[in-house]
Amino acid sequence: MAPTWRPSVVSVVGPVGLFLVLLARGCLAEEPPRFIREPKDQIGVSGGVASFVCQATGDPKPRVTWNKKGKKVNSQRFETIDFDESSGAVLRIQPLRTPRDENVYECVAQNSVGEITVHAKLTVLREDQLPPGFPNIDMGPQLKVVERTRTATMLCAASGNPDPEITWFKDFLPVDPSASNGRIKQLRSGALQIESSEETDQGKYECVATNSAGVRYSSPANLYVRVRRVAPRFSILPMSHEIMPGGNVNITCVAVGSPMPYVKWMQGAEDLTPEDDMPVGRNVLELTDVKDSANYTCVAMSSLGVIEAVAQITVKSLPKAPGTPVVTENTATSITVTWDSGNPDPVSYYVIEYKSKSQDGPYQIKEDITTTRYSIGGLSPNSEYEIWVSAVNSIGQGPPSESVVTRTGEQAPASAPRNVQARMLSATTMIVQWEEPVEPNGLIRGYRVYYTMEPEHPVGNWQKHNVDDSLLTTVGSLLEDETYTVRVLAFTSVGDGPLSDPIQVKTQQGVPGQPMNLRAEAKSETSIGLSWSEVGRTFDPTTAFVVEDLKPNTEYAFRLAARSPQGLGAFTAVVRQRTLQAKPSAPPQDVKCTSLRSTAILILLEALEKWTEYRVTAVAYTEVGPGPESSPVVVRTDEDVPSAPPRKVEAEALNATAIRVLWRSPTPGRQHGQIRGYQVHYVRMEGAEARGPPRIKDIMLADAQEMVITNLQPETAYSITVAAYTMKGDGARSKPKVVVTKGAVLGRPTLSVQQTPEGSLLARWEPPADAAEDPVLGYRLQFGREDAAPATLELAAWERRFAAPAHKGATYVFRLAARGRAGLGEEASAALSIPEDAPRGFPQILGAAGNVSAGSVILRWLPPVPAERNGAIIKYTVSVREAGAPGPATETELAAAAQPGAETALTLQGLRPETAYELRVRAHTRRGPGPFSPPLRYRLARDPVSPKNFKVKMIMKTSVLLSWEFPDNYNSPTPYKIQYNGLTLDVDGRTTKKLITHLKPHTFYNFVLTNRGSSLGGLQQTVTARTAFNMLSGKPSVAPKPDNDGSIVVYLPDGQSPVTVQNYFIVMVPLRKSRGGQFPILLGSPEDMDLEELIQDLSRLQRRSLRHSRQLEVPRPYIAARFSILPAVFHPGNQKQYGGFDNRGLEPGHRYVLFVLAVLQKNEPTFAASPFSDPFQLDNPDPQPIVDGEEGLIWVIGPVLAVVFIICIVIAILLYKK
Repeated sequence: MAPTWRPSVVSVVGPVGLFLVLLARGCLAEEPPRFIREPKDQIGVSGGVASFVCQATGDPKPRVTWNKKGKKVNSQRFETIDFDESSGAVLRIQPLRTPRDENVYECVAQNSVGEITVHAKLTVLREDQLPPGFPNIDMGPQLKVVERTRTATMLCAASGNPDPEITWFKDFLPVDPSASNGRIKQLRSGALQIESSEETDQGKYECVATNSAGVRYSSPANLYVRVRRVAPRFSILPMSHEIMPGGNVNITCVAVGSPMPYVKWMQGAEDLTPEDDMPVGRNVLELTDVKDSANYTCVAMSSLGVIEAVAQITVKSLPKAPGTPVVTENTATSITVTWDSGNPDPVSYYVIEYKSKSQDGPYQIKEDITTTRYSIGGLSPNSEYEIWVSAVNSIGQGPPSESVVTRTGEQAPASAPRNVQARMLSATTMIVQWEEPVEPNGLIRGYRVYYTMEPEHPVGNWQKHNVDDSLLTTVGSLLEDETYTVRVLAFTSVGDGPLSDPIQVKTQQGVPGQPMNLRAEAKSETSIGLSWSEVGRTFDPTTAFVVEDLKPNTEYAFRLAARSPQGLGAFTAVVRQRTLQAKPSAPPQDVKCTSLRSTAILILLEALEKWTEYRVTAVAYTEVGPGPESSPVVVRTDEDVPSAPPRKVEAEALNATAIRVLWRSPTPGRQHGQIRGYQVHYVRMEGAEARGPPRIKDIMLADAQEMVITNLQPETAYSITVAAYTMKGDGARSKPKVVVTKGAVLGRPTLSVQQTPEGSLLARWEPPADAAEDPVLGYRLQFGREDAAPATLELAAWERRFAAPAHKGATYVFRLAARGRAGLGEEASAALSIPEDAPRGFPQILGAAGNVSAGSVILRWLPPVPAERNGAIIKYTVSVREAGAPGPATETELAAAAQPGAETALTLQGLRPETAYELRVRAHTRRGPGPFSPPLRYRLARDPVSPKNFKVKMIMKTSVLLSWEFPDNYNSPTPYKIQYNGLTLDVDGRTTKKLITHLKPHTFYNFVLTNRGSSLGGLQQTVTARTAFNMLSGKPSVAPKPDNDGSIVVYLPDGQSPVTVQNYFIVMVPLRKSRGGQFPILLGSPEDMDLEELIQDLSRLQRRSLRHSRQLEVPRPYIAARFSILPAVFHPGNQKQYGGFDNRGLEPGHRYVLFVLAVLQKNEPTFAASPFSDPFQLDNPDPQPIVDGEEGLIWVIGPVLAVVFIICIVIAILLYKK
């Protein structure tokens, strides 16, 4: 439908829109074409292939076309392949024809802005015209089939001179590895490796070898990328769970296949996973606050099918109340009850609660009852009890059942009648009364009163008097003036209770009865108080008495009888009491300490620190207080097991069958003894549960912190704990660490290597024996000479062979490993040694250098290239012949260097100067010699005059003074050069010394003096020297203010040295004013100065007088002091003598610097100097500047003026005479 324009919109918006369109067109800058990839000239081979690649950019995007002689190419053998929206094009010519295809081809890029052209020339040669070194494809790519996401490797090997560069084409278009984010790589061997292959990688591949001689294409090879089709299956099935009410749970479901299936969750017919949000491969169902049990279905679906798996979620609940208990049996002390479970699901156990109804207090509980019948024991006789039963499961305890009330049976009384008393009514009749027992254990049926005059006889022989349910009775027919013993018991329907304590009654009227309730109580260490109940009549003492002067902590027996005027009454039963304790009057004797266990020395000394030394003293205590201390005894508590586990326990899987465990020792305060070793406990895990008994590895080293556990199962989880142990046993274990071993790797493939008739090596292999269980995903092949670094190739799983070129006399090693799901497997290796042969090539001569004075030449060479050695080089033959001389050459044999490929040198002696020689070298293997190298013509120059006595004259920290001598008649301007550490210094041919500066302290140097005039750079003389130690690195510091007497103060640096110092010298350096009146600034170091004159004759400098020094034409450095130990402070110019040297006074207005010079105790003249101090001077007016050459000018002008003056006087006299 055509748009409708409204006039109102046009009138308002139209002008603005037009302005914006114009503005936008002005902002868009068009760009003419520009080549970003230009074709290169090529030299092809007839019948081969040539491809020119051209690509351009611009705005708008240009279109690229190919022309030949100004016309668009059009032929069956010419094909143009466009790419990048026609902004790039490849011109492919196949097969090449000579000479018709030899031409200049044009790449034209054009857009609306402009047009550009670039040319490329094609040269086509026949096979018989190919130059040496033309590229050759030794091994081209082969047909390959690879599964998607696997690695594919397209092999290519080429040779040529120079070594060709290998590039790749896919479907006639160039392959750019940099555009694949590292997925496509070109290996150093030239092979193209495609990782994580995709369907777009499928196509026809060619490798191209290019060097300066030409271009050669390999035969094309197809790469097919296949997609695996596998129906969905569950790799991790959803698991059923039991949870608490209101709990949370996650259910994981994982499915695999090709293509990967979608996974969703369902509950019944309800989808729990949104249709538009279904994950691939894995889905986790998260359930929260679950109240009810339910089934959940995991559904995995792909284009190849749909599968399901069900997980059951069971919500646990508390058990129901059991049925009402039923009493099946009663005894006096037990009740047996049975009940119905009342629960369809099994319960863990039952709990019985019961309580006596006659007593207040908590319920008593019986737990862990696993049957529905139980006898409750330990009850009180004739008591009423209420009983409940409840069930317990893994959730908790359920509600109780209905209660049942029952009473226990009767039993004989458990206690005797209380407060038994007896008194005489007449001379032959007594009355006996008592109270009910405390524990009757039933209904009291009656009492029995036993009495006798012979209490030592058994009670069964006593006289007995029965009483029916009464607490009082009389006993008659007694004999007068006798003492009777009386005891009473109660009985129920079950039996008799115990007898009461005996009481005594005396059958004599008027005497008092037996005192009641006699008690004894210790009052002190020496007294016991007796008390009793009042009798009918009162007399002193009435109820109490204290027995004194007794022994402490001693038991006494008491009996009490009342006395009246009529006589002594009956005695009470014996009462025993011990007097109180007193403080010990002496310390413990023979105190000994013996450690019984880790926390105690004696049974009374508990809770001590383990493995700790204690100082023990013994004190005897009574209830009153302590006695004196014994002598101290020092004892250590026994060892114990460590109470802390080892720290920082870590575990890692090394491979499929080994785990490394690391730890640190327990904290020192909790080791509790000397650590003797460690135990590592490990057990196989399935889920969260252990399977099988735990195994223990013991390492009996106190400082051990690592262990490797071997012989484990692949892809298996293990729980690992570590414990330290002492002599008492192993201590606390660490928290378990769960580690999963790596997957089992594949075994060794079957590998064999043999030599082909063409001379190359062919490696064949078969998959490992266990490849049926773990499929092979590929191979890694490493191969090469044993004396060189191996090459590495990644090969596909279907490949079974590999060919490689070989050299004679070399041993080749092949290593092959299969790659499985767990990574690379075990490596199979095979080696093949190819027999040696005589070398096919000759050594490579590096050069020759002659020493004219010695008549010798040093010849250096390298062995033949590896491809032409044909074995190990064992020796060389060097042939020397005068150029043009007849007769055989002189041959010298020399053993080869121990390291293959190393440089070899030979010094040829006895050669004549001004003579040309031909030098040749050949190599030998054990099979014989190879060819001689092309002759090297060498001419030994004329023997020049060489310097003599080349030596080191002076050594400093950063400089060395070298000197040499010439013959007396030598006067040649030919310069020399000094070489050291790769540096060269030119030296005037007439000088005899050179100061080498800017060296490193304490460094070894080799100095070579060479005659530069020799075209061969003939070696003359060599000396070596090691510079001095780096000492006196700080410069002398001048005090900012003079001393009190006006003298200058200089603080000297630290003079410590790693070697012995003979003397320290203070060297003063006067500074001269220049013509402009300015003092120079010393930027260098004293070691950069030529101090030879200063050091050469210290005694001569010492004898110089101050007067003589002032007469010198130029102020020179002088020694002001000598010290054996360097002082901290020095006063320059104080006109004193130090070590035989004058510290001369300073000239007013002149500036000076000084430095410290140390003479080291060495075989060679070795010195070390400090840096220059800052300049200093006396505060006086400046002197007249000393101008360079002024003093010499006075000595020239003076005599001339004198001569002129004398001539003038002579002329005047002559004129005067005339």
